[in-house]
Amino acid sequence: MPTTLNSRCSTCKKEFKNPKGLALHKKYVQKYNQCNQELDEIPLNTINEFKNILVTEIRKKLTLGFKSMGKKLVTIPCPESIFFSVFAGHIHYYSNVKGIYRCIFRGSDAYQVLREIFNSNNWGKKNFSQNQQTYVVCIDPIPWNCDFQNQIEEIDPLEKLLQASITKHKIKRRPRFLRGEILIEWKKKTFKEINGNINKVGYLYINFYISQSINL
Repeated sequence: MPTTLNSRCSTCKKEFKNPKGLALHKKYVQKYNQCNQELDEIPLNTINEFKNILVTEIRKKLTLGFKSMGKKLVTIPCPESIFFSVFAGHIHYYSNVKGIYRCIFRGSDAYQVLREIFNSNNWGKKNFSQNQQTYVVCIDPIPWNCDFQNQIEEIDPLEKLLQASITKHKIKRRPRFLRGEILIEWKKKTFKEINGNINKVGYLYINFYISQSINL
């Protein structure tokens, strides 16, 4: 049976053969957001302080100038317990073997959701002189494999460049994230020292696109 919109996850857009597969997927996602008893309980003031750090690091990427527009990455050392304290309820993927959490924010309400998470109205936008603004792109992304030549509406130039790159390099898989999506991941990195000691450190990765506008 062909897949339908009723068998597609609205968050990650993964398609399933039937509604039963989608229901099982949602069940797993629900488990990912349940608190692990092994994780430390973090004080609220520490969580809020870390959120301020995240907002500061994101806003550092909101530079002025069209040449700096496009894909951005924020990388911050982060204990697993703090990551879970901040993003619990929004985790959409988890691998115990790989040690990876993944959150996906997309669509018109993405900015509002992250505003509530970060406790900041301006987490993803920065105003400059002459009414210029740089902002994190939060829109419903255009499908990465669609036919742009047959599109009637105007397409963002950055999206056109992305599609041209996909076509040129014959990329068949969907990119890790599209322009308009915010992908937040937590991973463990392994560092091996000269004396043979092995350290595993958690890192938070925030992937997004930025653009620029002029408010008239």
